[in-house]
Amino acid sequence: MIAALGVAELKLLARNKMAATMAFVMPVGVGVWFALTTGADAWPLVISVQLLSTAGFTVYVTVTTSLTARRQDQYLKRLRTGAASDAVVLTGVLLPPVLLGLAQSLLLLTVSLALGAPAPTRPELLLLAVLGGLAVSCAAGVATSGVTSTAELAQITTGPFFFGLLGGGIWAVASTDSRALLAPGGGVAELVTGAWGEQVPVGQAALALLAWTVLAAALSVRLFRWDARA
Repeated sequence: MIAALGVAELKLLARNKMAATMAFVMPVGVGVWFALTTGADAWPLVISVQLLSTAGFTVYVTVTTSLTARRQDQYLKRLRTGAASDAVVLTGVLLPPVLLGLAQSLLLLTVSLALGAPAPTRPELLLLAVLGGLAVSCAAGVATSGVTSTAELAQITTGPFFFGLLGGGIWAVASTDSRALLAPGGGVAELVTGAWGEQVPVGQAALALLAWTVLAAALSVRLFRWDARA
């Protein structure tokens, strides 16, 4: 059931040119361009931007837009009248952008390694950064859809968290200011930096990322709506 819903959601996503561009083209384009134009001594910054762009565009923006659109056209409500449980319906809608985000993250990491990035010395931190970034972006997308009345309005409502994600990551890599961990992307970027052997507060970064994920999940439970907004 989840697989069938996921395939259906992927087809709906591909038919929407704007959503498809944001999910398929933007993160890969930004990631490859950044890898080609940034200095070779800044690979943690490059890879942080790649991962956060993927989490932001492919997962966060796509989840917000898709859930809002499916809710407003009563698609979610119709699915709930069938045999599938609420958890199955929601998982089926969320699965394609999350898996796509994971695939794009692996693709961009491969591109960076092919362009000369050294292998991470602590790959477990890189894995935590990838999975944590996808998780917090997915949960935040569900929460943001609850305060987004139309799919078109998602271009505005996703702005604050998206820029906190990407901007916080750049801030964390480019400075030693511990306040960067207060931004959504700060923990992801610090974990990436630690994966490449830099001395960073790994424990604090992991806790910050966990805190953002828990907060986003709590907000998604509180704000998510199945019925169309007036």
